[in-house]
Parts: sequence; C-alpha cells; structure tokens
Amino acid sequence: MIVVIFIPIFLYLIGSLPTSYLFGKYFLEKNILLEGTKHSGLSNIYSHITFDKVIYILFLDVIIKGALPSFLLLLYFDDYLYFLFFLIIGHNWSIFLNFKGGKGLAISIGIIIGLSLKLFLLLLFLFVIFWAFQKFKDSSLPWLLSFLFTPIVFYYDSNYLNLFFDLYYFNKLYILILLLSLLIFTRTLGDRNYSRINFKTLIFRIIFDRDKR
Repeated sequence: MIVVIFIPIFLYLIGSLPTSYLFGKYFLEKNILLEGTKHSGLSNIYSHITFDKVIYILFLDVIIKGALPSFLLLLYFDDYLYFLFFLIIGHNWSIFLNFKGGKGLAISIGIIIGLSLKLFLLLLFLFVIFWAFQKFKDSSLPWLLSFLFTPIVFYYDSNYLNLFFDLYYFNKLYILILLLSLLIFTRTLGDRNYSRINFKTLIFRIIFDRDKR
C-alpha cells in the first residue's frame, strides 16, 4: 500500500523538476514561460543556448528524469510500470510552475529508453524515416508518427513475427499507448484562444503543434 502511494508521488515530483525553466532563469535570466510558445520545454529555449547546453538539458530530461526512473521501476517494481505516467504528468504540469510545463517529448523518449533499448531504436528508426520524408525540416509530425507506429510495429512483431520482440515485452505496449495519448492531448493544450478553436485548428495542434501549418 505504501509503495502504491509513494511511487506515483515520487515520480510526479521528479517529472516536475523544470530543467529548461531553471536553466533559463539562472543562466539566461529569462522566464521562458513568457517567451515563444510559453511552455517550459527544451523546444522553447534551444534557440537561445549553445549546442553543448542543449545536450546537457537533454541529458537531464531524457536520462535522469526519464530513463533512470523507468529502468529502476522496471528492475524492482515491474508490476507498477503504468505509474510512469506520473513522470509525464509532472513534466507537463509541474507543481513548481503552477501546473504549467513542457510538452513531454524528451521525457517520453527517456521512459522508452529505460524500458527497452530495442523499443527506443525502433522509435528512432521510424522517426528518421518520417523525418526524411519531411526533408529534415519540422520534426513535430515525425515524432508524433513515430510514437503512433512504434506500438503498432511492436504489437505485430511480438505476436506474429518474433523477430525483435516477444510477449515478455507486451506489457510495455500499454506504456507506449499512454505516452502517445498524453503527447497528443498536450499538443491540443497551451496558452491559446480556446473560444475560437475548431476542427481544423485541433488537427493542426495535434499534427504540427501549432494553430497553423
């Protein structure tokens, strides 16, 4: 019972640590919640920092906040993998930022790395393919498609082909679906005018992460 209560709270607090926001505040003297897209993710700060700083923030978000907790939960409490959902909730709705946050992409990638390197390589492979079709321009749609098709390919292989995955990994499929669902959901949110939202705007938010293409 204690584990069931403690793990979600602990994961939520880890996810809530606003790495990009803190970096912007203390090193750039900028409040990135007032800049650009007004969220605390790396995509809202990377144009203001050097490449090595981008790698540093990515390491914190992907490895420390995403992969490490995911791996430890898989190692010691694999019956509670669905609690990884709280990492993304914390990242996207941080208690330290009045429940504002990022979009959840980096930490979602980290969670998949922690669950299985095979799953991550599949995700990365699909991303490169979709990004190539985009001529290596906007990466929003390729990442979204990658998260969409990874569970599909994984399900088909683990159930019928068994070339890369077997049913041992099957429970991780549900984690991927949860990650995808939350990514799509958060893409429809933001500091935008909801009184004027329509179907076309909703589609653009989900696919391109903006109100217009």
